[in-house]
Amino acid sequence: MRLGLISSVVMFAAASAIAASAFAAVSPVQLFSSALAAAHAQQSVHYVMTQTSPGRTVSIVGDSAINTGIQRITYRKGTHAGHVTVVVVDNTAYLRGDAFTLSNYMRFPTDAATAYAGRWLAIAHSAPDFKTVAAAVRLGSMIDQLKMPQPFKSTGPATVQGIRVAGIQSQFSRGGQRIAETLYVRATGSPLPVEQNARGTTFQLRITLSDWNEPVQVSAPTQAVPIR
Repeated sequence: MRLGLISSVVMFAAASAIAASAFAAVSPVQLFSSALAAAHAQQSVHYVMTQTSPGRTVSIVGDSAINTGIQRITYRKGTHAGHVTVVVVDNTAYLRGDAFTLSNYMRFPTDAATAYAGRWLAIAHSAPDFKTVAAAVRLGSMIDQLKMPQPFKSTGPATVQGIRVAGIQSQFSRGGQRIAETLYVRATGSPLPVEQNARGTTFQLRITLSDWNEPVQVSAPTQAVPIR
């Protein structure tokens, strides 16, 4: 048993070394491009995103497919917390939330947030706010959220969420602050994204991605109120 364990450890280390060697031969730009292409070729993904900044936290649990998706959003500001759900079906965005979150996170006017609280709202594809509300809900726009500006550098092999990964890092300035962002992709097989982390002067962001190609069951809410 002991010899078997040692043998397994040696085999795992050897496999990791081979994977690391293979990815070392690929430039960070090529690996990043391959990762996004692999992700866009899938049918769906489950993800969890958390962004923190002074006094505020946004947590999003999402399931994205090619033509549909759902986000369950929790927004915290100071001691207050609220929720909003966003669904996209048949090129229409639907949302339902409490007055606090509609006002503070979705930027509804206070009177509209109060009037629409707890009701499903429908936003047509042709409406000006559709693109903003539907951002990152469906698979294509969700994967686009992972884009980072060049130049890239490799961070080498690592283990993230129990998966052997290769890291691609980007450092850039935006909004007056320096940002370091790293995308971790599978080091064996298809280089699907596993996790992305970003850190700036005033925020931290973490996105985990899993359950690629699992079914996403979302239906359009009934009796939604159309808004423009």
